[in-house]
Amino acid sequence: MNRSLLLLALFGCASAIADPSSVNNANIQETGIQYHGNYNVNQAAGDQMQQTNTKAIAIGTSASATTIVRQKIDTPANPSTNASATIGGNSFSNGNGILGVNQGAGANNQMANVTRVSISAAPQSVDDSALSQQNVALLPSSGATGTSTGSRQITTSDQAFTGSRGVIQVNQSAGVGNRMANTLSIRVAD
Repeated sequence: MNRSLLLLALFGCASAIADPSSVNNANIQETGIQYHGNYNVNQAAGDQMQQTNTKAIAIGTSASATTIVRQKIDTPANPSTNASATIGGNSFSNGNGILGVNQGAGANNQMANVTRVSISAAPQSVDDSALSQQNVALLPSSGATGTSTGSRQITTSDQAFTGSRGVIQVNQSAGVGNRMANTLSIRVAD
């Protein structure tokens, strides 16, 4: 094999691996079109990302659907991280059902989509846990002040999610230390 070709191949691989911008870009294109039922997507690009789509359904005389989501990050992140997140094209359009989408780029981002449905013989009250954010986050402070921030960009196509019906929960972030939660609790008495 020619030595110059070998060196060129090695340098090309090293530059691709060393490119930090490629690590922090999340891109969804033409995905989930005409989804039906329970459809969940988690996409993360970067470091220390936590995402969950949690669903609970309970049916019975004394039914009560419950969920608990605890996420913890205890390592610092570089606040100058460049990150971008894109949901493009007709992604998640003309669907029907329960959709949960978490898309994050950057570092130390936490996302939760939670849906609880209870059908029981007796009426039930909605407790505080159903109304509060269930994404418990512990983030250390960066300790540095005056550091430069990186560029952050979020893009959602104007055609994404069009024509969909049901429950649609979307978290989309680009950056460092973002915490997001969508919580829906439905209780129906027979």
